[in-house]
Amino acid sequence: MSRKGILTIVMVICAGIVIASILFAVRGFVNVMGESYDNEDKYTAGETDITETVKNLDINWINGKVTFARHSGRTIELRERSGKEIDEDMKLRWWLDGDTLRVQFAESGFHMFAWNPQEKELTITLPEDLSFSDVHVSATSGDLEIPSLTAENLDLEVTSGDINASAKAARIRVDSTSGDTVLQSEGEAEEIVVESTSGDISVKAEDADRVKVRSTSGGIGVTGGTVKELVTGSTSGSHYYEIKEAGSMSAESTSGGITIRLDQFDSLKVDATSGDVTAALPEKPGFTAELETTSGDVDYSLPMSSDGSTYVCGDGSGSVDINTTSGDVQIHSI
Repeated sequence: MSRKGILTIVMVICAGIVIASILFAVRGFVNVMGESYDNEDKYTAGETDITETVKNLDINWINGKVTFARHSGRTIELRERSGKEIDEDMKLRWWLDGDTLRVQFAESGFHMFAWNPQEKELTITLPEDLSFSDVHVSATSGDLEIPSLTAENLDLEVTSGDINASAKAARIRVDSTSGDTVLQSEGEAEEIVVESTSGDISVKAEDADRVKVRSTSGGIGVTGGTVKELVTGSTSGSHYYEIKEAGSMSAESTSGGITIRLDQFDSLKVDATSGDVTAALPEKPGFTAELETTSGDVDYSLPMSSDGSTYVCGDGSGSVDINTTSGDVQIHSI
């Protein structure tokens, strides 16, 4: 290779090093946020009052808290607030797509900020008696506050932030990556599914056919009136359950204690790798229990006859299966 060619290669390498150094130096001062979405030309910029009929909500928020509120008026109000001036391209976008109200955080595309990205709080104020068919709320970074909502289907997704929601819905799905979740289900629900990667989960179900709760790292608490089927599991975190009337209940925990109170139940199954299992159960009509622990003790205060790891209380009609690798098993009367 000629000297000129070698010099050219050296210059290119040096230029690349300089550019990389500049980018590394400014990466802490430049932030990019946003996303592209379809039908951007159909959206209108800025706050608004919706007077038309709305049956569905589709909210996509990126940075900041989302709050639902109620008022005695007949309109749906969209309001946003920020600690700094909101430029035109950063104003919320809305589109009434038939009877579906769609809300976006800002203009479609990506936006660059010299310092911190724009953070805005969205408030959605609804008429007191308004109910929906489908409601979907997605928030990338920010808390979600829903004090009261009625819908057939409710779908909540938060990447980073807490969720505090109270809703009357037939089907509820909540998905959180990082943040605590508090959900109260009012009335009858067909299915409630709550999943979290990192954060505590608390669910209160008044009347539900099926409740499923999963957490990778975080505690789980479920209380309720009538739950026909309850399925829960976590890798790390304590569990607490208090159900007045349960059909079948299944709980799994890799690391963490499990505390259960069932006033009435058909079947209970618990698998715990590391942690104590404490269950308060009714003496009547009774149940048959398989209680096994590899390293731990079995203790009970209910009147039960035992044959090895099998215990019978009352008429033995209910089913209890508790297995723990490292931890005690305690059965007490409610």
